Amino acid sequence: MTRAGDSSLPIVLVVLDGLGDRPHAELDGRTPAEAANTPNLDALARLGRCGSLHPLRPGLAPSSHQAHFALFGYAPEDFPGRGLLEAIGEGLPPDAGEVVLRANLARVSERNGVLWIDERPDPRHGAADLDGVSLDARIDGVAVRFVYTGGLQGLLYLRPLDGRPISHFVSDADPLRANVPVLKVMPLEEAPDPDAAARTAAVLNAWMRFARRILAGRDLDFMLVKWAGSQPSITPFSRRFGLKGVSLGAGVLYAGLAAAVGLDHVEIPMRADPHEDVAERVEATLGLLAEGYDFVHLHTKHPDHAGHTKDPRHKAEVIAACDRALAPLVHVAERFEAVVVVCADHQTPSAGPLYHGGGAVPLVIAGGVIGADEVAAFGEEPCAHGSLGWVVGTDVMPIALDAADRSAFLADRVTPHLALGRPRAEDLVPLEPADEG
Repeated sequence: MTRAGDSSLPIVLVVLDGLGDRPHAELDGRTPAEAANTPNLDALARLGRCGSLHPLRPGLAPSSHQAHFALFGYAPEDFPGRGLLEAIGEGLPPDAGEVVLRANLARVSERNGVLWIDERPDPRHGAADLDGVSLDARIDGVAVRFVYTGGLQGLLYLRPLDGRPISHFVSDADPLRANVPVLKVMPLEEAPDPDAAARTAAVLNAWMRFARRILAGRDLDFMLVKWAGSQPSITPFSRRFGLKGVSLGAGVLYAGLAAAVGLDHVEIPMRADPHEDVAERVEATLGLLAEGYDFVHLHTKHPDHAGHTKDPRHKAEVIAACDRALAPLVHVAERFEAVVVVCADHQTPSAGPLYHGGGAVPLVIAGGVIGADEVAAFGEEPCAHGSLGWVVGTDVMPIALDAADRSAFLADRVTPHLALGRPRAEDLVPLEPADEG
């Protein structure tokens, strides 16, 4: 899988979504990963170096897409907003200067001077009868355009018409449940341009009231907006790390995330059986490495879904099923054919009130030149004793690059980009001779 005359290796990043957890009494004080039968993850732990990973920073409980953005090597403060990822994944990217959001249908009423959400169906299901209905508007010098994308939701695009900027640094109106008030959209305190964020928030609040007038008399008579995003200004993945990369994350969100950072995307629908889901992705990974990809992102949502059932034993069973599919990647690491990185993107506590937790998750990096430490099992407590120590999400790619013999020598700047991996030949720009005459 390496090229002739080149000792560098490809990198496989396996993200077991939501695998991280906490100790549970019904598992004898172990986490689901520690309680599960995981011979292949244990083998990777013995082959490599282990550590404890905070995807963002200690104590923070990220979403999967925020954590993945960091795992792909990008600073959390540069995250462009989920709305952008959704729009790109739908094949409807915004133009430069536009802000894009999700908007989903709900039913509201007025109570004590506020708008109250009486019904908020899952926007991913059902169908909206919007034939002949236009929710486009012009508000305070901003063109607002709604595009229906299926279910009970669509994408909302904002484009300034007067030269004054707008901003995706605004809060959400959707509280994600019914029997609570609609939330007022407000500028975020960290907005780099507070005036642009305040203007955008005012436009969105006005548009929601406008949409209510247009939808009056319908069963679902309101649009909730959330997840504002805009085109990022980041170094593409191939130029930052010198890798031709591809993502196997399933669904619109992961297709959009891959495109936003410059990864190719191969859509593999999620299978109901966790072993079959991971096995299909492992097989695809091996094929993509053979095709010449230097980086493959393998992702499964099954541990996360199991965590949300709030049943620690069930989650341990799902993790064990995922593990059974990972045997080929153990062989890849053993034969020094690739560096195999395995981690979670966040904790999904399988007991208690939290949706995601802010604790550390296990990390192992196996294969390549960095050798092994003394850790002999995979899990939160064993990996905490590994030689990698405590790291954050943006540390993972540089450590993997070093293991793969791909680190850039930072004293030399042979491209205009902040390249952390050795640049590819196509990113090196030769100097042309002066024109004669």
